[in-house]
Amino acid sequence: MEEAASAELSPPRPLEADAVALPGRELAEELHETEYPALVRFLLFHGASWNEAQDAAQDAFTQMCAPGVAIRHPKAWLRTVAWRSWVAQHVSLEDSCAEPPEPRVLVRWQTPAHAAELGEEARHVTALLLGLPAKQRAAMAWHLDGFTTQESARAMGTTQAAVRQNLARARAALRAGLGLEGVGVGDVHEGQR
Repeated sequence: MEEAASAELSPPRPLEADAVALPGRELAEELHETEYPALVRFLLFHGASWNEAQDAAQDAFTQMCAPGVAIRHPKAWLRTVAWRSWVAQHVSLEDSCAEPPEPRVLVRWQTPAHAAELGEEARHVTALLLGLPAKQRAAMAWHLDGFTTQESARAMGTTQAAVRQNLARARAALRAGLGLEGVGVGDVHEGQR
């Protein structure tokens, strides 16, 4: 029991430790199989359609293979480049300072196979995630991919405090949308036993 309590209090381990920059092409070959699906999911949580997410993810891997590219934090790099590629699909040169695009209200990004696997609750949670403001969606997408607030802040170009605030607001909105406002974390775990 003490081990569980100490594990909860320990700071999260960084997803990517500081490392020596590696050639992008080698990284792309090594990471494509494992990171491509995660990268597509990351973009879907931002509000991209299935096709937009696939295009942007592939663009990130293509850019990773460019001559002379060396990358220290490949997972964060891929997400940042893919997100920028997705935003570029929606933003014209005149709107280059615009906010990230808002997702469509209708959740249509699943493949037929994935749509068949999603239950009603998963569809509801996904719709709630896509209904969050862009900054909250971004903070939640980085968090759901296992990045710490420090890594998320660095990748998003903001502060850790802003990431924590957006995560807290996103969680509150999700709790409200799921009807869990008065329920504490311990209550949720008790109800699941």
